[in-house]
Amino acid sequence: MDRAEFLAPLGWQRLRLLDCLGGNSPKAPGYFDPSHDSDVFAAYIAYLSDLSSRWAFETDPIFVSLLAAGRLLTGEIAAAQVIVDLFPIEAFKTDHGAGYCVIAPLQALESALPLPSELTDIARWIAGSPEQAALRLWLSEHADKLQWLDSEGIYCLARG
Repeated sequence: MDRAEFLAPLGWQRLRLLDCLGGNSPKAPGYFDPSHDSDVFAAYIAYLSDLSSRWAFETDPIFVSLLAAGRLLTGEIAAAQVIVDLFPIEAFKTDHGAGYCVIAPLQALESALPLPSELTDIARWIAGSPEQAALRLWLSEHADKLQWLDSEGIYCLARG
């Protein structure tokens, strides 16, 4: 089995984050190289835990958001608050795919959470915006009711 086939179950969001964190570059310090006989999801969780420990003192908001997005996509709902707290001061624009790493945490948050439709426009997710405040409120009201579905890479609201 080749690397792409082995990693495919992670889904496009987690694979994109791997790219942004250097996980797909053998020469990068953050290369993700699990053995092919391991559980890819467990390996991904261990990889993010290791990266988070190694880079615990990093202050760059984009890098911190990327790590938080990775953890969010492993079932760590508290990481959502980190992403919201680090919203950019202005909207990011991509150019033919360039810049996708700066919006990857926002896309991960938007796609993983069962947000109401009025809170899903990531172009409006700006520091100090009403959307940031609304997302903080939504997370405080719903975080303890969210259930992580690992294979789908999403959260759903638990029944009851």
